[in-house]
Amino acid sequence: MGHDGAPSPEAYGRVTDPERFAVVVERAAGLVARLERDYRVARGPVGPDDLGPMLTASALWVARLVPDTPRAAPLTLAATPFPGVIALFGRTCLTSYPSCGCDACEEDPARLSEELGADVDDLVEGRFSEAVCRGVTRCAFVGPTRSRRGSEPRARADGVVEAVFDYRPWNPRRAR
Repeated sequence: MGHDGAPSPEAYGRVTDPERFAVVVERAAGLVARLERDYRVARGPVGPDDLGPMLTASALWVARLVPDTPRAAPLTLAATPFPGVIALFGRTCLTSYPSCGCDACEEDPARLSEELGADVDDLVEGRFSEAVCRGVTRCAFVGPTRSRRGSEPRARADGVVEAVFDYRPWNPRRAR
């Protein structure tokens, strides 16, 4: 830390212990297994434009889960060599866990694992929506105890022109 409590300039871009984020990758793998066991989903194809050509080529593994429910959002999770997880919620909401990983950002792996799990639960339970406008995508996760919204410039040619997607819950494999 610097003398004013801010991270030192050297901390930006420095990653002392990237392996601390391996717990997030383990959580993602566990989520994929649980979702395939508990919900009516199928593995879908992953194209280079889903996560971007560089990430798709470098990912350690990629799982695209497509629910059989009409109007339910698909989910793509990918483990990165960093280690970390990239998630594509629905059609356009691309999120990284961690978002940076440098020492200055001090992202907590346990908190990131919880956030990933909560984001996935919101999507599966139909509490996720996204809107695609001219140059911007917006997404919202609205769970029982939290609300998280994001907006980003569109960087991908995903074929979606302008649309709003209010997704439905996934169908469970068996009654709960």
